[in-house]
Parts: sequence; C-alpha cells; structure tokens
Amino acid sequence: MFLPGLSPGCFSQQPALTVTSRDERKFTIHDIAVVSPSRLLVSDSTNGTLRLVDSVNGGVLSQLSPQGYPWGVCLLGNGRATVALFVKQQIQFIRVDGDTLTLDKSIKVKGFVIGISACDSHLVVTYGEPGRVETITVDGRVIEEMDNKKAGKQLFQYPYHITISNSGDVFVSDCGTRTVIQMDRTLRITRTFTSPMLKEPFGIVSVGTDQLLVADKEGNSIVALNPTNGTVTPLLGQADGIQEPGAVAWCPASQKLYVGRDGSQTTLSVFKVRNEH
Repeated sequence: MFLPGLSPGCFSQQPALTVTSRDERKFTIHDIAVVSPSRLLVSDSTNGTLRLVDSVNGGVLSQLSPQGYPWGVCLLGNGRATVALFVKQQIQFIRVDGDTLTLDKSIKVKGFVIGISACDSHLVVTYGEPGRVETITVDGRVIEEMDNKKAGKQLFQYPYHITISNSGDVFVSDCGTRTVIQMDRTLRITRTFTSPMLKEPFGIVSVGTDQLLVADKEGNSIVALNPTNGTVTPLLGQADGIQEPGAVAWCPASQKLYVGRDGSQTTLSVFKVRNEH
C-alpha cells in the first residue's frame, strides 16, 4: 500500500497499549514486529524475554526466555520469526503457532548482533563493537558484508535498527553517527541521510512503497524519510506523547503505527492513519 504525502496531522492518536507482564515488572521494549493486526512480537532485554502481545488489550499471550539480551526481531513467514541475542552472539529462531511461541534452532554469529531483518531467504543483520552489516543464510554463512573499512568512512558506530523496503533496499539507522544508511541487496552503499531532524535515529520501518518512518530518540519525534529525494518530515512529537522513542512497527492491514519508548517502559503509543488520508 502506498501512503502518499505523509505529513503532520496524518495520524490520529489511539489509546495507549499497556503491555501487562506476567511477573508485573518493568521491562525494556527494544524491538517490535507485527505478526497480525491483533498480535505483536516484542523483545524485552531487561528480563531477557520475547513476548507475544495482544495488540487490543496488551495481554501477554506467550513468553519465552532465550536470554542473551534479546534485541532485534523480525518475521520470516510461515509461522517463523527470529530474535537477535546480543550477549550470546546468536540468532534464535522462533515458532509462532497461533498464540504460542516455541524455541526453534539457533545459529552462532561472529559479533554482538543487534538488528535483524529478512529478505528473500536470507537474513540481514547489524552488529555493534565494531559496527557492521551482514547478509547471512539461515545457517549463518556470510554472503555479503559492509563495514567502515569497505565504506571508506566512519558510517557504522551504533547501527541498532534495520528495515528492508519493498524494493529490497536495506536501510540502517545509526544513532552514533546520526545517519540513515541506504544499501542495495549486495550491501553496496547507495546513499546516506543526515538531517537536523535525525538527532539520534533509532527504530526504523519501511511503510508502503519506499517510505520510511524513523524514531528520533533525542528529538522526541517520529519523522518520515523519503529516500527518493532525501526529505525528512516531522510527523509526531512530544505534543503527541512521543518521548524518547526507541522502537517502531507498522501494521499495513490496520494502518497503525506502534511506538515503544526506550528504557524500562511497558507502554506502547498507538497511532492510526486518518481515514481522509
């Protein structure tokens, strides 16, 4: 679905979603993946858990404890998902069967894996310390790699989040270099984006046809990035309840945007595209 002319006022604020934890403790929402209009997959690094959440009432339907500081999550289709385990330097595969999560196989990777996305039958992952991006097989074999040495400049410092557009382009947000990096399927860097409205880019998600929504943590805002012309447009801010946004997820079926605050929080802000848009 193409959403033409994303602009301030295009979203209406919905009731916030309070994720109710089984142990009733605070947790850190690091990443969100939309399983369906009524189900969200949420990673929680504070308690080392992965949670399947009801997007209507916030209830936790299923919960796993893979440990290893779970960070990025993504869906693979056919009832499968993955989560990046930062400390373990592993990628854990997950089965999503109705309202039940179960652990599947895991693979070892060479580094502190942070962000994760999927393209075709491969995974595209980001690492910290040092920052780099890899395309790997589901068995862990490295196909393509991009780092600062290959880029010829210091682009990757804290590449925490990644998304892949409908056309297959890879977009990485780096809050250290305050840059959004665009790469093609071979991880060749095609463009970089900086802006005063990208003070600390965190969560990033592709929306519609080659449009991006980016969470600017330091700027307390959600901005739209048009990779065709490089324009950055502020969409949501503190007046809309946005405070230190860390994770973003988009549901094309319901046209809802979910925003998680960085840090120990259990509340997701929810926004919906206005009918007249």
